[in-house]
Amino acid sequence: MPFSAILDACVLYPNVLRDTLLRVAEASAYQPLWSERILAEARKALIGKGLPEPNVKRTLSFMRAAFPEAMVEGWEPLEESMGNHVKDRHVLAAAVRGHAEVIVTFNLRDFTPTACEAWDVEAQHPDTFLLYELELAPAVILNVLEEQAAATGKPPYPAMSLDDVLASLENCGAPVFVSEVRSRIRRR
Repeated sequence: MPFSAILDACVLYPNVLRDTLLRVAEASAYQPLWSERILAEARKALIGKGLPEPNVKRTLSFMRAAFPEAMVEGWEPLEESMGNHVKDRHVLAAAVRGHAEVIVTFNLRDFTPTACEAWDVEAQHPDTFLLYELELAPAVILNVLEEQAAATGKPPYPAMSLDDVLASLENCGAPVFVSEVRSRIRRR
């Protein structure tokens, strides 16, 4: 069984990053986890970025259907005992309840090593997380990215090349990962 990682809401609303993270999970590289509260935060952020509510609802519904085992429940009694930033204690509590080894988040400052190490959880920036995934299973990750590009182009959206997907991931905050992917592609 692959290790598990909580996906914080902040990594679920850049579309290309969410797609990459979920495709990597779909390839059995790791088990994604989240809570209803995390999905509610992602929903609010997506709608706040201008996505129509029906589209957001459909996206979250697809996520739930694709990963029914991802939902962490029963984390609420743990929330107050978490030592990280108050607004993100629910995320660490869900990680603990779900036996996650990693929290994938842009908000590293809200998950101090001291607060996380007490629960044997590590907070990782998505750039770092994806880089580790690439190191563990390079062929799988490169295949995921190629499939991600190939799956684009459904009207009214234009098709994306692999380089377009990588550029979007770079813009989403994964420049080291993208640089390493490009380096590996050149070496093929």
